[in-house]
Amino acid sequence: MRVAAYCRVSTLEESQAGSFELQCQHYREYIDNNPDWEFVDIYSDEGVSGTSMTKRIGFMNMIDACKVGKIDLVVTKSVSRFARNTRDCLQVVRQLKQLNPPVGILFETENLNTLESKNEFTLGVMSLVAQGESEQKSASIKWAFVERAKKGIPCFSTHNLLGYDKDPLGTVIIVEEEAEIVRYIYDSYMEGSTTREIALALTEARVPTVTGKDVWNPNAVLNILRNEKYCGDCLMQKTYTVDCFSHKSKKNRGEVTQYYLANTHVPIISRDIWEKAQHQVSHRTGTQISKSIPIQQKFHLTKIKGGALKGFVVLDPKWKKWECDQFSDKINLKNERNHLL
Repeated sequence: MRVAAYCRVSTLEESQAGSFELQCQHYREYIDNNPDWEFVDIYSDEGVSGTSMTKRIGFMNMIDACKVGKIDLVVTKSVSRFARNTRDCLQVVRQLKQLNPPVGILFETENLNTLESKNEFTLGVMSLVAQGESEQKSASIKWAFVERAKKGIPCFSTHNLLGYDKDPLGTVIIVEEEAEIVRYIYDSYMEGSTTREIALALTEARVPTVTGKDVWNPNAVLNILRNEKYCGDCLMQKTYTVDCFSHKSKKNRGEVTQYYLANTHVPIISRDIWEKAQHQVSHRTGTQISKSIPIQQKFHLTKIKGGALKGFVVLDPKWKKWECDQFSDKINLKNERNHLL
């Protein structure tokens, strides 16, 4: 019997990294030690919730392998590791059972094999329990978030926030290279430039966006001008998650309570300038034509803020020779500083 394993952890925290490695090692040995089984592969997803299948690449690849006849049996730790959504769990189980030949799923903790018809009712109950755990966990996280806001404790991500990052202790810090871009945007706008002109100037100067794109959008510039975080404040619950299964985020238009916290972190823009910019944003039509402040041709590095490659720098194969030289100079200067420290 050709057997594959599926492993999943919901977060990339170090506390679960060991769990993931142990799962993979355990099932490799578990399959190899059964003389009637032939090892196929280990499919896995790290840092992905089990409430939805859409972003579980390893899971979907495993299902595709089952459909083309490469797998006869899938072993996994528990129902909650396989899926935390009752509908998805039962749908996949029935879909695999209808294949020719049928593919079974063995849940080790519950000792359930889906090829045995008597186990479907038990599986439905167990998947309901797993779904209930996810719903309860989601509600607890939302409650904790709101309670933090009520007590004036800010909580926001800097992953896609130009000019800011977090140190190992979680403190919000300024990234000076990115902060220069933010200050340029505010200065240009206050001098009369439109968001379209600013976006064009940044694009022509080959300044990457916070997500590493080459082309700036006027709406991205406008969002930076409207963002209260640049004056040191934080508006919590600008968006909200509809449910823990779709993971869809919607703009908050009064559905949930918002909390405005002042002076939560170090500002990049002074409050006076930020308030003047808000006045300009609310009164200008967008049809204004003016000459944009010339931006200096400067070398910029895009630093990855999150995920497995956090802290790495993106190298662009389109860099010119002078840009490669500046990159080398920056690295050498940083190494000299670290050596002195």
